[in-house]
Parts: sequence; C-alpha cells; structure tokens
Amino acid sequence: MRHSARVRRTIGLIAAAVTGASVVFAQAPASSSAPKARELAALMKTKKLEAFAMRESVLENRFAAVMVSPDVQTLAVSALYSRPTDIEYWIYQKDYAHAYGDLVSGTLASERFFVEDIMGDGLVAVPAKPGVADTILMGGATKQLLEGPADPRKRNDKRPAADVYSKTYTDADKKYAALLDMVITELKMGTVEVTGGVARLASVR
Repeated sequence: MRHSARVRRTIGLIAAAVTGASVVFAQAPASSSAPKARELAALMKTKKLEAFAMRESVLENRFAAVMVSPDVQTLAVSALYSRPTDIEYWIYQKDYAHAYGDLVSGTLASERFFVEDIMGDGLVAVPAKPGVADTILMGGATKQLLEGPADPRKRNDKRPAADVYSKTYTDADKKYAALLDMVITELKMGTVEVTGGVARLASVR
C-alpha cells in the first residue's frame, strides 16, 4: 500500500510537470517585434529598398543594418565597428548591402546582435512547424534557434529549460523590436532619390 502511494505521488509529479510544459507551449509569449517587422517590410517595399544601414549613436561606433526579402525573411544586425569610417563610407555611397555584410561577418565588428527573422513576421517563441525557427545571436559567437523550451518528457532534449528560454526570447524580442523601431524612424526621416532606375535613400537626418 505504501509503495502504491509513492507510485501515485510520482505519477502526479510527472503529470504536473507535463501539464506545466504544455502551458508553456500553449501560452508562448506574444511577439512585440511582429508589428515592427511588418511595418519595416512595408516601408522598405514602398521605398524600393532591399537593404538599409545607419549609425546608431554619435557617442559610440555602433551601426545597424537590415536586409529585407518580403514574406521570406528579414535579417537585422547591430554591432560595434572598430574602423567606423568603413561603414560610414558605405552609408555615404548608399551601398547598404555592403555595410550589412561588414557588420555581420567583418573581423572589425564586435558585440553583435543578429536576427534572422524567417518570414519577416517578428520573432516567434515557438515555431508552428519544425525547421522554420528564427535565429538570434546576442553578443556571443553562438547563434541560437528559437525552437521553444525543452520538453520535460524528452530526456535528451538539449534545448534550454522553460524559464531560461522565456527570458532569452523576451530579451531578444524586445531588443529586436527596438532595433526595428530605430530603423523605421530613420527611414521615415529620409527621402528617396532614383538614379539610373535604382531607388536609394537620399538623405537621413
């Protein structure tokens, strides 16, 4: 009898854990970056721009850049750059794609915040389908897939625990939303010129 009570208690604890995991999956955090991602995509399409780059602050050599493929993906990066005149040159030349490339993979870039937003619909905490997770990189050298938290029912699930994952997602989502908002504001302050049939942002601030 005592053994049966212990078994029932253990089963109850497991059930509670599973239920808790189900709640985490069912009540995934809402994306604060989603509306900003959609606004940026629409704005870039209106201005006929595929890429854009800007200086984030006059106080430090940090720059931001985005690459947008509507309904496919939005790529965004924010990074310090130790030779800022390089990025400033590309911005002056309106070669935003080159600026983006240097910020994403250049050896002079550091403290990167990088987002690969699949579908350009903002960061999604738990993807609806396997293999379509958004990707983030925050400061370190390792990218993280936003695949959802570890399932306690799976012993070998290498994903972060629910509380750790929730914080990582929330921090990244807020940072991404703020980055998108900054870029949107800068784009709205600029005007578009057309040279040789190619639209470019003529002036920003």
